[in-house]
Amino acid sequence: MMKYKLWAMLIGVIGQLLLCFASFAPAQSDQWLVSIQAGDAAEAQGQYADAERAYREAVKLSEKFRERDPRIAVGLIKLAEVCRRQSRHDEAVASATRSLRALEKAMEEPTPKDPSAAYYKAETSAMIFDKADGIFVAAGKYLEAESVCKKLIAIREQAARPPKTSPKSNDDFLKFMGQVLTDTQGKVADAYDKLAQVYFAQRKFEEAEPLYTKSLRVREVAYGQDKPPAAVALSNLATLYAAQGRFEKAEPLYAHAVRIFQQTDWMDKPEVANTLENYSLVLRKSGREAEAAEMLEKAKAIRAKLQQSNH
Repeated sequence: MMKYKLWAMLIGVIGQLLLCFASFAPAQSDQWLVSIQAGDAAEAQGQYADAERAYREAVKLSEKFRERDPRIAVGLIKLAEVCRRQSRHDEAVASATRSLRALEKAMEEPTPKDPSAAYYKAETSAMIFDKADGIFVAAGKYLEAESVCKKLIAIREQAARPPKTSPKSNDDFLKFMGQVLTDTQGKVADAYDKLAQVYFAQRKFEEAEPLYTKSLRVREVAYGQDKPPAAVALSNLATLYAAQGRFEKAEPLYAHAVRIFQQTDWMDKPEVANTLENYSLVLRKSGREAEAAEMLEKAKAIRAKLQQSNH
C-alpha cells in the first residue's frame, strides 16, 4: 500500500510539473491563462502582432492581481520577448525590467513545501531570467544579461544538487525523480553556456573559458563523453579558442566533436552545420584547404536539407 501511495503521489507531481512546463502559470481556467495561451500559439506561428495583443491583454488583466502574484512577471516577460522578436529592443528591455521587478516581489513569498509548487516557483523564475538574458543581449545590455544569467545558474545548481544521502522520505524521493525526469544537469550546463556567451560577446574570453569547460564536464557526466551534447560543448570551447587565435587548441576539439556527430543521428542538425563551418575556418587558417572544403561542403548539405524541411 505504501508503494502504491508513493507512486500515485509521484504521478500527480509529474502531471503538475508538465503543466507548469507548458504554461509557467498555475493550472486554472481564467482569462489571463486564455490570453497567455493565445499569445503562445500565435508566437509559435510567427504571428507576432497577434501574440503581442494577447500578451498585452494578459498584462492588463494581471493589474487586478495581488502585488506578489507571479503571473504579473510572466505576462510582462512574454510581452518583452515578442517585442524583441519584432526588433523593438527598447520596449523589450523596458518590459523585461518591469518583469524582473515583479518577479522580485513574487519571490518574497515563502517557498512552498509542496514539491510541485516549489518546482513551479523555481521554473517560473528560471524562465524569466532565461528570456531576460536574450532580451538584454540583443539590446547590448551585457551587465544586465550577466546579472540574470548568474541568477539562472544559482537556480539550476540548486535544483540539480543531489540529496546528501539516499532518498529516504517521500519528498526526497520525489525530488530525486524530478531531477531525473526534468534533466536538471542539462539545464545547469545550458545556464553555464548562457553566461559564457555573454562574456564571449564582450570578448571576455578568460571569463568565458571556465564556464564552457564546466559545461563540457557536466554534459560528459550526464550524457556520456561520446554523445552529441558533449560534442556541442566541445564545439563551443573550440570556437572560444579559435576566436582567440589559439587554433592549435581549437582544431582537435572540433575534430573530436565531428567524430562524435558522425557516429550519431545528429548529422542533419544545425549545431553540426555550425561546427563544420567553424572547423573549416580553422583548417583553412592551418593551410589545410582540401579538408576545409570538405567540411564546408558537408555543412552546406546540412543547411540545404534544413531549408527544405522548413518549407
